[in-house]
Amino acid sequence: MTKYDRMSTLFFIGLAIAIIVESIRMGRGSLSNPGPGLIPLGSGLVIGILSLIVLVGTFRSSSKEGLRDKAMKLSWNIISTLISMVAFGFLVNPLGFYTATFLWLGFVCRWIAGMEWKATIILAVLATLSTWLLFGYFLEIRFPRGIMGF
Repeated sequence: MTKYDRMSTLFFIGLAIAIIVESIRMGRGSLSNPGPGLIPLGSGLVIGILSLIVLVGTFRSSSKEGLRDKAMKLSWNIISTLISMVAFGFLVNPLGFYTATFLWLGFVCRWIAGMEWKATIILAVLATLSTWLLFGYFLEIRFPRGIMGF
C-alpha cells in the first residue's frame, strides 16, 4: 500500500510543479497588482507542500493496518465534507445564509470532527455570530435571508 501512496504522491508533486511553472510563465504580478498566475501559483504551492507532507508520512508509517483504517476514515471525512459543502450551496437560498452556516458547522463539528454536542453548538453559534458581525454588520454585505428572514 505504501508503494501506491508514494506513486500517487509523486504524481501530485509533479502536478504541483507543472502548475507552478505555468503560473510563473503566465505572470504572477504582485499582491497589490495581481497577474493571472498569482492564484494558480498559490494553489500549486499548497498542492506541493501537502504532497511533500504526505510523502514524508509514507516513510514514517509503522502499522499498515492502522494506516489503512486512518486513510479510510480520512477518505470518508473528505467525501462527507465535500457533499455537505454542496448541500450548503443548495440550502443557502431557501434557508438563508446564517441558518445554513449554523447547520453546516454543526454537521462538520459533530459528525466529521467528532466534537461533543455542547462544544459543537457553542462553536457553531459563535462562528455564525462572528460571520454576521463581520460581514453583515461591519461590511454591510447582504446574504440570502431564506424562509426564516435572517
